[in-house]
Amino acid sequence: MKQLPRALAVVLLIAIYAFTLPSSISDQEKNTLASDFSFKKSILYKPVGVKARTERIIHPQYKKLAAWISSVGAAVTFTDLDGDHLPNDIIQVDPRYDKVLVSPAPGTGNRFQPFELIPCQLPYNTKTMAPQGTLANDFNEDGRMDILVYYWNRTPIIFYQQADKTFIESELNPTQEKWFCNSGTIADFDGDGHPDIFIGTYFPDNSKMLEDSATDRDQVMQHSMSRGDNGGANRIFLWSGMEGGKAVYKEDKSWLNNLPYPNDWTLAVAAADINGDMLPELYIANDFGPDKFLYNTSTPGHLSFRELTGKKVFNNFSSSAIGKDSFKGMGVDFGDLNGDGLLDIFVSNLTAEYGLLESHFAFINTGKLNGMAGGEAPYVNKSEQLGLSRSSWSWEAKLTDFNNDGVTEAIQATGFLKGTVNCWPELQELATANDEALTHPEAWPALKPGVADLSGNSHIPLFVRSKSGKYYDLAANIGIDENQITRGIAISDIDHDGRLDFASADQWEDSKLYYNQGTTKNLFLGLSLMFPVQPNATSDIVVDSLLPARYAIGAVAKIKLPDGRKLTGFVDGGNGHSGKNSSEIHFGLGQVDPKQPLDVELTWRKRDGKIASSLVKVKPGWHTINLPY
Repeated sequence: MKQLPRALAVVLLIAIYAFTLPSSISDQEKNTLASDFSFKKSILYKPVGVKARTERIIHPQYKKLAAWISSVGAAVTFTDLDGDHLPNDIIQVDPRYDKVLVSPAPGTGNRFQPFELIPCQLPYNTKTMAPQGTLANDFNEDGRMDILVYYWNRTPIIFYQQADKTFIESELNPTQEKWFCNSGTIADFDGDGHPDIFIGTYFPDNSKMLEDSATDRDQVMQHSMSRGDNGGANRIFLWSGMEGGKAVYKEDKSWLNNLPYPNDWTLAVAAADINGDMLPELYIANDFGPDKFLYNTSTPGHLSFRELTGKKVFNNFSSSAIGKDSFKGMGVDFGDLNGDGLLDIFVSNLTAEYGLLESHFAFINTGKLNGMAGGEAPYVNKSEQLGLSRSSWSWEAKLTDFNNDGVTEAIQATGFLKGTVNCWPELQELATANDEALTHPEAWPALKPGVADLSGNSHIPLFVRSKSGKYYDLAANIGIDENQITRGIAISDIDHDGRLDFASADQWEDSKLYYNQGTTKNLFLGLSLMFPVQPNATSDIVVDSLLPARYAIGAVAKIKLPDGRKLTGFVDGGNGHSGKNSSEIHFGLGQVDPKQPLDVELTWRKRDGKIASSLVKVKPGWHTINLPY
């Protein structure tokens, strides 16, 4: 009898081990699942006659970490800049040239000449400042798309598009502080009917990291691999009116007062309304420390958030509770992973084989929203059960439906450093060292560009759900499994043919467009939800309108299909790491009657802050809908 507890323990360990082993499916089933998917690859625009570089110029103190410091900055955004009512224009940040490049998507015609966004009238030093990403939005509500660029070593700049297609730049925050921004999104956080701006930062403010002539010490590396709280300050800017044809934004710092350890190492952010009050919640994905999931209780002109955490359960690992992890959050997206009409959360972490093996998160919405008022997040992690727990050193995480079957796919950007020397032993040694040693760059291993290799043989994984409910990476079956170092993934239907395309922002390599050529017969519904430029132009919903308008950021669309399936989508203002989707809603419908109109429930917030809703009937296909504002 004394041996029974030990025997039970052995059985339990074997059962747990067997549960964590990745299951597999046959090659035939993989090929069947992959048959709906086909992508044609094109290289994104590159400037002619400009020499490409392979690393950043940095402070002498960090020279041995040149590859690490130079490991981010590639970004890509889809939008409609030329007003042709198609999201077929691309804004990319290419670190090889340290430029923000704007061009038509490959294969969409020479609608305008590619150009570079350069701050001409504002302080900008190309040697010590570097663009990191962009957000596209009609900030001054004139019907023309504008561009916000966020940087390392300066504050963000908004480039306002003029009637003649030129751009005038304006400071988001004219303090001339030095911020190290790595993420951002747009949402109406305070519920006043106008989109606000979230900017996520990484290194501490006013670091001298990019100043190669600096001689004084600049000790700003993280002081912990799992509880780092000495990073930058995240910021939210509230829309507060118009002045001289430009939007006026004011920073509200009060929301940070209720948060422990506000100085995160933030790499990604996503905003979406979870409980139906049209106030977007925030998921902040942090490197070197716990992510934050924030319940929005703001009022017009005043921000208020409460941090939510999940419950630790016996049959899951300690970091699997939302808000309690110790992993390296680098990408996040909202979407419906299990087809119940509720928004789930997909988070990329570091899951390199034989490396720092963590786990991605697939936080499934339980629907228990009442607990949010008491601080409980209505989510449980199911990444292992769903087959979404592992891939590689991962960045962007996106949820979408590439084959229109009504079942969500997951796609990620992966890879870190491509070189000739495997540096995992050195990094693992660093990760197990005393946390306080991490702040000292001299304690780190030498990581030289082109030499150090950390997950340098990664590919873009595309996870497709099988009949069993589990996801499998079918990149090899689809032909997109080439080795590359990717940071951002952006998704858009660039020609409105109903098949979603995507672009990859690659670090120190060519960025690419993957044009969807799948042959699925599944139907889709695409919605461009817009606010008219003239607020009083109409008091009714106008379907298939081509009047001057702007995207209704945060507006929600819900469908209940004849077979009982529920679909939910919202107008995305720029969620993720450095890849920004077009601001449209796309639903895969599967096999439905193409002639039968669908009931679509629309909900949005008007310019007076009041919530409006309406039921419209539209047939499958693309529709532009102007909402009364």
